[in-house]
Amino acid sequence: MLTAEQIACAYAWLAQLFSRELDSSQLAQLQSTDMVGWFAILEQEPSLSAATYELKAKIDALVNRPDARLELAADFCSLFLMSDKQSALPYASVYPSSGQDNTQIACLLFEAGMETSDVFNEPSDHLSIFLELLSHLHFSLNEPNIDHEKVRQLRQQTLSILLSWLPKFSHNCLRYDEFGFYGALSQLLLVLVQLDEQNQ
Repeated sequence: MLTAEQIACAYAWLAQLFSRELDSSQLAQLQSTDMVGWFAILEQEPSLSAATYELKAKIDALVNRPDARLELAADFCSLFLMSDKQSALPYASVYPSSGQDNTQIACLLFEAGMETSDVFNEPSDHLSIFLELLSHLHFSLNEPNIDHEKVRQLRQQTLSILLSWLPKFSHNCLRYDEFGFYGALSQLLLVLVQLDEQNQ
């Protein structure tokens, strides 16, 4: 069973990977031996093991991909920044099933005492904002004098909104990501969010 802190770290890590193209240091980090321990932690959770294994396989395959960083940047761009049909746009408002505009996530951020950063120049319904919020909520569970019921309610609301569109997003990632790194990453994210909802 993952701890609240480990789940918080997983959300923060995934938020970073979905927020922008990987730079050279992030790619090197993904391929480093430091990641072995992190993936071992994720694989301890039975529901995450298959998705983690698949992601590791895609990371291993990057070694044989010429200009891996540039190719991953192109994958990121075509999946998440294009508006054609063959993409997986990372915004809740794009998916009719979510019934979302930006006000609901903005309210949740306010309730949690968070603000969107000026550095991250994206609408507040971007996937990474949801993941940062969930990371924050999990970390806050370890703080003294925290209103656990309020945190639980905010988590529940955030997960509910996210799960109204994340399966479709993940499906599109798998469908349109030919190499499969972001497809595998989205699958790991989906099973993590589903696990988190079950453990409420």
